[in-house]
Amino acid sequence: MAKAKTKTSADEKFTDVDFQLFEALEALDKKDYGYYDRLTEDQKKKFVPYMLLQWMSAIKGNGEIQRYYVQSTNENANMYLLDSSLKDHPKLQWLMLCSISPSFGKQFHQWIPHIKESITNLKEKATLKDITEYYKKIYPRESEETINMVSEEIQRQQKKKYYLGQLYPDMKLADIEALNDFVTEEHIKEYEKEKGN
Repeated sequence: MAKAKTKTSADEKFTDVDFQLFEALEALDKKDYGYYDRLTEDQKKKFVPYMLLQWMSAIKGNGEIQRYYVQSTNENANMYLLDSSLKDHPKLQWLMLCSISPSFGKQFHQWIPHIKESITNLKEKATLKDITEYYKKIYPRESEETINMVSEEIQRQQKKKYYLGQLYPDMKLADIEALNDFVTEEHIKEYEKEKGN
């Protein structure tokens, strides 16, 4: 009769080395401050704070808890997490991510894709469809009328920023954002008229 095979140290190399996203999200919901310390060195190498930040900000649930997670993500982590002085301190980043949760237990987190990078970087004009679909994912309980109204305004602003980006291709995005607050659509029409367009 053959002996049952026992686990040997050679088998141990097959232990889980991947960073478990949903397990980490559950630990964040529970404010498990010691979770990061229990990761293996290989798992720590796969810890991506920015990805967790995105997942933490969006949950399914009633409007109040959704708002709480968005605001808490921004106030407790988003403003500081990617600061260059913190990039070499993943444990501190983990603790900041833990501070997002109200500690109500496990939540259902969802990934909300961003508007295309080419749109946010002003390399491409946003269509109303792009923006409407994006806001429907962020605010699934909001009325269609409100989503459409907000989307139309966002598209109007993005169209102006895109124009300014084309006009001043070497200008930083932050400067285009600031300029956008001062330049009106009438200014643009006047400028184009003076140019003969």
